[in-house]
Amino acid sequence: MSLLETVRRANRPGPPEHSVQLRVSCALAVVISVVACCSQNELSIPVAILICLLSSAGMFFSYRTRTSPKSIVKPFLALFAVGAFTWFFVTATNHAQSGDIGSVEGPLAALFAWIQVGHAFDVPARRDLAFSLAGSATLMAVAGAQALTPTFGIYVVAWLAAGMWALFSIWGSMSDGGSLRPLSIVGTLGVVVLIAFGALLVLPAPHPSSTILFPSSAAGDVSLGLGGGITGDSGSQTQPAQAGTTSGPTRVGGFLGFAGKLDTAIRASLSDQVVMRVRASVPSFWIAETFDHWNGQSWSVTDPDNRIINGGSPFVMPVPEGDNLSGQSDIQTFYLATTGPNLIFHAGDAHEIWFPSQGLVVSRDGTIRTSLGMGPSTVYTVESTIDQPSAAELEQTRTSDQTLDPTDYARDTQLPYAYPRVARLAKSITAGKTTVYAKVEALIGWIGTHTHYSTDIPPLPPGVDTVNEFLFGNRTGYCEQISTALTVMLRTLGIPAREAVGYVPGPYDPITDLYDIQARDAHAWVQVWFPYYGWQSFDPTAVVPLANPSPSRILLHDVAQVVEKAPWVPAGIPLAALFAAAYGVRVWRRRPATWAEKVSRRLERLGRRARSPRKPGETLSELASRLDAACGDRSGTLLAVARVAEAAAYGRSEPAPEVRAQLETTLRSSPLRGWRLRLRPKPPVRVAPRPDDLEPPLESPSRPVSLR
Repeated sequence: MSLLETVRRANRPGPPEHSVQLRVSCALAVVISVVACCSQNELSIPVAILICLLSSAGMFFSYRTRTSPKSIVKPFLALFAVGAFTWFFVTATNHAQSGDIGSVEGPLAALFAWIQVGHAFDVPARRDLAFSLAGSATLMAVAGAQALTPTFGIYVVAWLAAGMWALFSIWGSMSDGGSLRPLSIVGTLGVVVLIAFGALLVLPAPHPSSTILFPSSAAGDVSLGLGGGITGDSGSQTQPAQAGTTSGPTRVGGFLGFAGKLDTAIRASLSDQVVMRVRASVPSFWIAETFDHWNGQSWSVTDPDNRIINGGSPFVMPVPEGDNLSGQSDIQTFYLATTGPNLIFHAGDAHEIWFPSQGLVVSRDGTIRTSLGMGPSTVYTVESTIDQPSAAELEQTRTSDQTLDPTDYARDTQLPYAYPRVARLAKSITAGKTTVYAKVEALIGWIGTHTHYSTDIPPLPPGVDTVNEFLFGNRTGYCEQISTALTVMLRTLGIPAREAVGYVPGPYDPITDLYDIQARDAHAWVQVWFPYYGWQSFDPTAVVPLANPSPSRILLHDVAQVVEKAPWVPAGIPLAALFAAAYGVRVWRRRPATWAEKVSRRLERLGRRARSPRKPGETLSELASRLDAACGDRSGTLLAVARVAEAAAYGRSEPAPEVRAQLETTLRSSPLRGWRLRLRPKPPVRVAPRPDDLEPPLESPSRPVSLR
């Protein structure tokens, strides 16, 4: 066969597809995929509406011309496809950025969508409709690559429903109008769910790519200048961030707003609102700012020594005070969901930052501010260096080892007064500990054993020190009071320590590969300086995982929570009632429609009891005759009943009520009803005969043996 003939055979149109359901389901799958792309800003709303209308019109046109396709359509569709590809290459060439695959995802989605429009006008056969279904899957994949929230699952479920409808319609068309039983459909879907569940259980933890995508975009582009302070605390990109006050309506500490002051006397009230989402290969403390000056109630910064970094993305950050940028490199991408402060969050020490700003302001401690206000949909990327030495490595460092600069050491061990009671307590807890790490762990262990975590802290009396009240008073607090107490206890021992605020990783979504950072994930912890390793984070109130969890771990954890919190008793009552109702409906539907059918079922039940079930093609009279013979009834009682039932069935007239009652009584009194018990005899009891009971050997083998 020549190559030309092979090409002709491959492009030969298939038989016309007459199934309306198949066309509607395929068109619906395409529309859902286009809407999904629109929801992720891959397509504009006008373009999405136009594509949906044209695709639907093309499906209708193809259905009308399925038996006699218009040959003139193919040249126009070919020109349309060439134009679409030309537009894509021109757009990608002019707007694509080197190393940023995200810059071509929008044009790629538009290309696939317009190809679907052209293809919709020439789908006369079943295989053409299957191509439309596959094309819609491609559009869903493009949209899913940009999904940041689980709400995208609504589009996935809708598309799966349309896709399953299309697949079942294809099966019906291939079987010439055959229909699937509901149990077959449920069974098939159940197998698919089990396979998907099993695949999810064996999937490893995802590792986001950190070599291609470095997205950054500002929402609102509100210029703040490089000389201002922290903004964005009040829900506006331009309003300055202010620390909370005890008389404020929210009574929330400065750690939520990330202001220039952290007041530990304020009660926390944090919601479940998602403030941002983070994609990172390694979960970590995501730092906003640190504080080094303590006055007994509030934290602040002694001298930020701000430095302006210009040059555009990527901004190269200087080495923070006390660090050396050694360790593991990790890239995090932050997606803001609400208006946030003009602070760049990062893990460890920020090395490079991709942010669409005219410049950045960096403090000596590594706190980073932007010149643009950050509103919802702001995206920026940070490459950080995370130094996570092991416990054995930290154990090798001693207080007498390399120290900070005297000015920095004095700043990071500053106290408003000597704290004699705190110092005595800290020394007693760390007695016998010779290393910084051992002392830190001993203090954390004591705090975990002797204090109580609660956001409902008692009000701090005026003029009372937060640490003294927490350690020697109520011993109740949350992250601010606990971390502050640990920092002050370390400083009384001469160990450099400072307060850090930011976020801990929130719930991890394996579908979007993002951490959903909620307002309640705002946190305060302690950073301790170690010779050779720099500032290391310690947290006595929360634990940061070592790696991204696997999908199976998250799934099993969620299932365990649902099982643990599910109200089984209240939920069991309606479920039991529903089951009973379903069983009652099933019994009601399977009840005998006529008296003859009722008699027939009873005779068949008697046959099963006698281990002589009804044979294929056997009449009811033949079955009754066999049963009479089995029980030794020569009068033919069951046969008489069967003949009356057959006469009622085929003659369409039932006997009188008293006759029916008498025949039913005959069936109930049949000896076959007890055959099931008699067919299972007990094993014989063997009794050894006495010697005088045995007779001499028999002369004739035909003579029976008798026992007296």
